[in-house]
This record gives sequence, C-alpha cells and structure tokens, in this order.
Amino acid sequence: MKALFSQAGLEINDSQLGKFNKFYELLISENEKYNLTAITEFNEVVIKHFIDSVLIFNLDFKFENTKIIDIGTGAGFPAIPLKIMDESIEITALDSLNKRINFIELVKKDLDITHLDAVHGRAEDFGQSPIYREKYDFAVSRAVAELRLLLEFVIPFVKVNGYFLAYKSLKSDQELIDAKNALEKMKAKIVDIKTIQLPENMGTREIIIIQKTGVLDKKYPRKPGIPKKSPL
Repeated sequence: MKALFSQAGLEINDSQLGKFNKFYELLISENEKYNLTAITEFNEVVIKHFIDSVLIFNLDFKFENTKIIDIGTGAGFPAIPLKIMDESIEITALDSLNKRINFIELVKKDLDITHLDAVHGRAEDFGQSPIYREKYDFAVSRAVAELRLLLEFVIPFVKVNGYFLAYKSLKSDQELIDAKNALEKMKAKIVDIKTIQLPENMGTREIIIIQKTGVLDKKYPRKPGIPKKSPL
C-alpha cells in the first residue's frame, strides 16, 4: 500500500498503514450489511477510494487544524482517509442514509478516530443550521451530484473566503457551463481545476477548487427537493 501512495506523491507511516488496512477489512466485512461499495479488490479500494480521497493533500493548501465538512460522505469517503492522513483536522461527515453513518461510527470506534462528527441528515436542512452554516474552512464532496446542485448543497457550509473542493470526473466541462448561474447565486468562483492521474492507470481525477467570496443569501439552500427540481 505504501508504494501505491508513493506513486500518487503521498507518504504514509506505519500507524496510518495499519488504520487503512483495518478500514479496508471493515469495509469488506460490513459491505453486504451496509451496501457500501461495488469496489472490493484490495488494490482497487486503495487507489479508487483511499488515495483518490486524499489527493487534495497534493494541492497548495495547509489543512492542519482546519475544519472540513464532507457532504454525501457515503462510506466515509473522503472523510475517513483525510482524517487518517491528518489527525489535526476536525471533520464532519454528513449523509442522508443513516446506515452509512452507523458504519462510520463503527470505523471511528475500531480505528480510535477522534474529532470526526458523523451526522445523519440532508445538506438542505443542515446548511440552514447556525451550528453548521458558514463554519468550515473547507468543504469536500465526491461524486455526489452535478456541480450546480452541489454548489447549493455545499457552499452554505463554507466560511467566507473558504474553499469547496469538488471531486469530479473528466466529464465536467458541461457541468462548468451549467453552473455559471449557481456560482453567482452562491457567491462563489472557480479559482483552479487540477487534473491528477491515479496510480496503476486506474483513472483520472479532476478537483475543482471553488472559493466562497461573500456572505450567502439566507434563502439558500432551498428546502429539500427543490434544488433538484429547479436547479439554479
């Protein structure tokens, strides 16, 4: 596993290696119960889930002691790998399916992870909560929805001048065009797009770096269901 991380320009120590191995074991052993992933072969999980989740550490940001929220975390990607790589980060993992949150709680306990808050709920609801709204230095989301929807789901959580790091595929050109109005409404701008090749030729990841430039109108996010029915 260390060699695969090294190919991606990332280094892990023995403690991190042990946690990733244990995470893999839990992911596979609990997969049938929780329906977590279609990817189960070891190297594929390491590359397509673990390494893919932490590619943002190759960006020019300092993540130490920051607050991050992962919207639509699923089985804990990228939240748990990010936390394994940097224990100083405070992470909130939000998902609308409670069984996934239950799995994350299991992983937290078995891996002895602290400062990871697993939350069951919808982004449209929590984005209006004063506990979560505009409280995070960074927000991340990995393959959850098209960009114009993600912006309304995610930007409400980000502090002014903070960043949304959107993990997307190379098919995002049309999404960028469609998201122009949403970017304006969400007081956000695209500052860069990084393209990163995964090890072993297992795909390419685009990370869209979006900065929040101002305080958001209180009407956003709209109530659950409305963003999908009527995208910005």
